[in-house]
Amino acid sequence: MKAHRPLIFLVLLLLLPPGCQGGSSEGPFFRDRFGDPHSGWGSESREAFDRGYEEGEYFIEVYEPNWFAWATPGRRFDDVVVEVDARQLSGSPTGHFGLLCRYRSSRDFYYFAITGDGYYAILRVQDGKQKVLTGAGFLPTQAVRTGGEANRIRAICQGDRLTLVVNGQELGTATDDTFSRGDVGLGVGSGPDGGIRVHFDNLVVTRPEGGEE
Repeated sequence: MKAHRPLIFLVLLLLLPPGCQGGSSEGPFFRDRFGDPHSGWGSESREAFDRGYEEGEYFIEVYEPNWFAWATPGRRFDDVVVEVDARQLSGSPTGHFGLLCRYRSSRDFYYFAITGDGYYAILRVQDGKQKVLTGAGFLPTQAVRTGGEANRIRAICQGDRLTLVVNGQELGTATDDTFSRGDVGLGVGSGPDGGIRVHFDNLVVTRPEGGEE
């Protein structure tokens, strides 16, 4: 197996409007099973993508190659643990999907990503420029379930430490203090081969162990 795959992230950033505010802007936890289409993530359809609620799940589908689309609920957190079930329903396995944390704008956030063919990375997007924090590119792992199976993705943002856990296995950590707080989110990106559709469910946001109330 090759040591890493060159980064095929976002050639074109797609700005999506933030989700509606819901509940308190601060809090020790937040959860969504996406059964309520008014829970704050929004729905939208454009030529390059669709996103919205469907049968108790949230989906993002990207049609254009090398595009990245996401959705956020319009909240703010500092130290946070974000978990979600994600499964790729269709599209190239070279596409990627996962979780955002400390999202400040369309140009500034952390992204915890896996691919449909078993790779992972933690990335920082700052001023619209991406940087892989866990190596020279996406790294291979046996922890990612391929073939359209659901993966439980966990992103831990605690202080300057960023950790990606998939299906209970810690895959990578990075140290970065660029962003200290922001929103959480769901992200999906297509590779050079074209479109990808991913469904998300059972999102839970908690404070890390030892985090301040």
